[in-house]
Amino acid sequence: MADKKITNAGYRVLELLKELARRPLSPAELLNIIEEKTDNSYRKELVNKYLNTLKLLNISICKVKDKYCLEKSLEPINFDKMDLSVLKFMQNYMNKLQCPIYKDKLSETMQIIEQNFSDNTYALLQDKSIKAYIPYFNTTVHDENVKIFEKYCVDKLKLEIEYADKPKEFQTYKVAPLKIIYKKGQAILLAYCFATNAHKEFLLCNIINSQQLPQMTTLASPSSVTFKLKNRLAQAYKLKKGESVIEYGRDYIIVSNKLEDKELLIKRLIRYFDSCEILYPKIMKENMLNLLDEMEKLYA
Repeated sequence: MADKKITNAGYRVLELLKELARRPLSPAELLNIIEEKTDNSYRKELVNKYLNTLKLLNISICKVKDKYCLEKSLEPINFDKMDLSVLKFMQNYMNKLQCPIYKDKLSETMQIIEQNFSDNTYALLQDKSIKAYIPYFNTTVHDENVKIFEKYCVDKLKLEIEYADKPKEFQTYKVAPLKIIYKKGQAILLAYCFATNAHKEFLLCNIINSQQLPQMTTLASPSSVTFKLKNRLAQAYKLKKGESVIEYGRDYIIVSNKLEDKELLIKRLIRYFDSCEILYPKIMKENMLNLLDEMEKLYA
């Protein structure tokens, strides 16, 4: 039993390391990652324990403002021409994927690989005679508007933004700014959109105009997600923060989740396989089914 506990803890430590390799994370985000992998709740002190474990392994971790990140890559990756050709194949495959969630997951993996390229690999990429993989992730963000929109998130006032959904096609949105996130080297405003009643991502470089409105946004939140858990899972399931049971059945429960990020939620629910079914909203149900289809095609 003791060996099993050590194995499980080691797995969670590696999960934290994997996520830190992707992006800076706050203590609360790190704790959420730990709890995602189990049905248990943990004290925040566990995060410090796991971070100290990584430091004992000579993995450099620094803290910038309120977030932890890797001070340097774990080990530079040296690729030859053949390796870069394989990456090119993966890149082409990724671009053909139809499921957004699965495509984003593979895209994140490619970005981590690029961030750890050795100097020799970067030098090899400069050889124009090599028709292989060409990196397209810019890992450094240059955007003068980041500080402005970070302040919008702190002020917690509604925003009216003019946004270019497509070149020369503009649309006005009323949103509640939540936080700035980074994907593929681009700064993105994550906000609650009042028109769609859901979270929406806006590239900062595509926001043409922005104006603060006098209304506060503290009550703004997307609609809840309801899902059915069946059989033994229904009996053993421990509710997460922001969840409540809205219906009890003989061999099932129906749960309402109001707080969890939709992308993180769907990644968690898919681990329950056929013991879980998303009921509402329809778009979440479709995303989960699309993801399952993509996985089935990949491993068929």
